Amino acid sequence: MGFIGNTGLESLLSSTDFITGFDPKRIKNGAYEMSLGAEVFQTDSSPRSVKQLKKDEKIEIKPGQFALLLTKEYVRIPEDKIAFISIKAGVKFKGLINVSGFHVDPGFEGNLLFSVYNAGPTNIILSNNTPYFPIWLADLNEKQDYKGDHEKQTKIPDSPVEALSQGELASPNILSKRIDDDRKAVDKKIDDNNSTIDTRISVLEKDQKATNYISVTAVGVVIAILLKLAFDWYGFSMGLNKGIDLQKKQFTSDSMINLQLSEKKKLLIEIDSLEQLREKYTNSKNK
Repeated sequence: MGFIGNTGLESLLSSTDFITGFDPKRIKNGAYEMSLGAEVFQTDSSPRSVKQLKKDEKIEIKPGQFALLLTKEYVRIPEDKIAFISIKAGVKFKGLINVSGFHVDPGFEGNLLFSVYNAGPTNIILSNNTPYFPIWLADLNEKQDYKGDHEKQTKIPDSPVEALSQGELASPNILSKRIDDDRKAVDKKIDDNNSTIDTRISVLEKDQKATNYISVTAVGVVIAILLKLAFDWYGFSMGLNKGIDLQKKQFTSDSMINLQLSEKKKLLIEIDSLEQLREKYTNSKNK
């Protein structure tokens, strides 16, 4: 199997209907450069549906997104040849990867479909009718009949569109955004928890201060009560002792007065007896 060079490729393309709208200027380095057609599908489109491009209209494939790109050229691969396809280096260096395969079967007829993925860090811009897809031809030692599902393909099939439209695409950008969102949510929860903890600590500190104040106040009140009781007891004891002393003095005074009264009464009795004796004596004398 040998690849066909520029001269043989130009001869083949100019003498057959291998590529519709053949342009000799597109033959470079043993390949023919096919261009982007008018039909594309992008996984980040809203709604997710096939889009028809206007002439020279541009599309942007964002990082982490897939796209289905239909070539403008309609090809007819000879049955005794096999084709190999790729993406131009200038676009590949930006991160655009062909994930749909790298060859075209012998006998295939139709527009070629490229399934691509942007693995780069920036948006990749492509324009309608601009060459991006080189195709090489190689000879086979015998003819092959094409047996495939894409015979005479002129539009993007429904099956790959459906496959790329199932749910949210887990691209690195989306995953990174989710990680960032989750990290922010976790940071917020941590901040909220720290705020709650700080608030609780502040409340506990206030409660502790209040408890300490109440405890100190209670101790002060108890001490004041004890001091008052001590002073009251001391005053009561002093008053009781003074009362006892006064009672004792009053009792002593009353005893002395009673004694003096008793003595006085005795004297009065004696005086009365003497008066009676004196009267008797005087009366007896006068007789």
